[in-house]
Amino acid sequence: MTRQRSRPFGVAFLSVLIMAVGVIEVVGGILLLVQRLDEDLLATVDVSAAQITTYALFTAMFGVIVFLIGLALRSGAGWARYVVAVLAAVRLASLIWVVVSYHSIHWYTAIWALAIYALVAGYLLFDDDAKAYYSRATHESSTRET
Repeated sequence: MTRQRSRPFGVAFLSVLIMAVGVIEVVGGILLLVQRLDEDLLATVDVSAAQITTYALFTAMFGVIVFLIGLALRSGAGWARYVVAVLAAVRLASLIWVVVSYHSIHWYTAIWALAIYALVAGYLLFDDDAKAYYSRATHESSTRET
């Protein structure tokens, strides 16, 4: 009889939050892709439709990856904790690209996802309950293999 390990509330909440951010990224990328030929948008941001298309596709693909990592966090995959930290760095690079490409127009709207990633990474990497949850998951998987 195996004992069910309990998922800390913070892990459950943050994994759902990460999955929600992934969905928002996908929807945002799709909406931007749909609007890429809007002349008002192109004139406002002073970029080409190709640049918007590139950013929209990158955002949508990034959202799918983020959603899958949220699922892995929820299931107790220890590697996902570290991937979240890497994603936060990628999001920072994306934020810088947005600010540079769009001439600082509404750059502050891109900061919310970065703040969410930073909070999640901090909790998952440094909180005692989260570290214990993921170390148990790693220990349980290694004992099943032997």
